[in-house]
Amino acid sequence: KRAAVKAFRSMNYKIVATGDSYNDISMLQEADFGMLFRPPDNVAADYPEFGISRSYSDLKEAFSAVSNA
Repeated sequence: KRAAVKAFRSMNYKIVATGDSYNDISMLQEADFGMLFRPPDNVAADYPEFGISRSYSDLKEAFSAVSNA
């Protein structure tokens, strides 16, 4: 996942990503904007630097906001 983000960034794409688990963290860190989506409590506690979305409508709103920035 992280390698894919790096590849897209090398082509000057703005990367907006979401994930819910430890295996997504490196991807979220590499993205221009990363957000956790319905993560388990332990993942949210370990990575407070990421915003958390609990619903698809909140996720859509967050992604729209950063995409238009």
